Amino acid sequence: MNMDELNDVLEQFKAYLEFRGYSQGTIKQYLNDVRLFVKITNSMPWEANSKTILFFLLDLKRKRSYKSSTLYRKICSLKTFYEFLKRIGLTNENPIDNIERPKLRKRLPQFLTEEEVEKLIMVADNFRNKLIVRLLYTTGLRVSELVNLNWEDIDFKNKEIIVRSGKGGKGRIVLVDETTLKMLLKYKEMTGKNRGSIFDLSVRTVQHIIKELRERAKLTKKVTPHVLRHTFATHLLEAGADIRAIQELLGHSSLSTTQIYTHVTREHIRREYLKAFKG
Repeated sequence: MNMDELNDVLEQFKAYLEFRGYSQGTIKQYLNDVRLFVKITNSMPWEANSKTILFFLLDLKRKRSYKSSTLYRKICSLKTFYEFLKRIGLTNENPIDNIERPKLRKRLPQFLTEEEVEKLIMVADNFRNKLIVRLLYTTGLRVSELVNLNWEDIDFKNKEIIVRSGKGGKGRIVLVDETTLKMLLKYKEMTGKNRGSIFDLSVRTVQHIIKELRERAKLTKKVTPHVLRHTFATHLLEAGADIRAIQELLGHSSLSTTQIYTHVTREHIRREYLKAFKG
């Protein structure tokens, strides 16, 4: 195999994804997936066919016990890569089109109660971590969006946050409540910063912070930054917010992605109903 040729194509693919507005995390995943494909199949992608790809996926499932959700993501990575290869003339077709996608079980998103969110905030041993929980919960920000926030993105007058690094490179505006806004102002005074990054933290560090707070609060539920985003959406819907407004606040490109929260609230209503009517 000509690895120099592969590396050159991957550099072009990386530039293509950056131009399309993909996040650095997604780009890294896509490149790693392609490299794994080459390693397992011992062949160049433009020389592969549907059988080669099927062999790759079966190897991941049988020998490495990959879940269907992981296999699905790797199929998406390869599909995007092969579309790129078609654009630059290295292949005439996308062999992924002939591969059947694995069936995914639709899991209802987990969420916390208001009391559980308050517990997370209360057990935080410093103001910064309290603010992080509060921001994730009251704005629905993705953790990647949170760590990329700058002070210039906070509109204190209009009580808004400008998200410039949304999924797929899409920007949006989210709302922020009075309490969280006051906490932001206090943190701004504490740090003495008027410009640049608000938190100077990595995604992994924020995930670790939330994990530690969950343990301190002795919560039995899974708690991650994304669970706080789910909690934001679920509580809005339970309070009577319009589903399309929630879609805009979350930055979902499709309404169907947001509609899963209607199923969550139905399950919540059912549990409350059964407390009174068990027969």
